[in-house]
Amino acid sequence: MRLFNRKPTLTATTVATAAEIDAAARALARGDDTLANQLCDRAGNDSQAVAMAVLAASVDHTPQD
Repeated sequence: MRLFNRKPTLTATTVATAAEIDAAARALARGDDTLANQLCDRAGNDSQAVAMAVLAASVDHTPQD
């Protein structure tokens, strides 16, 4: 039966590029959360992962005292 011989097709989708995450992180470090919010809204089900990536990257752009 052909129904049981189907192989799953995995398609890789890019939710956010590294450049987009970096730009959102730079803006977030300056206090502007607009880009981060837009990126998370666009990510849909992956919004939590994108938010964590932006937060982690924002640490690199935060001025240290």
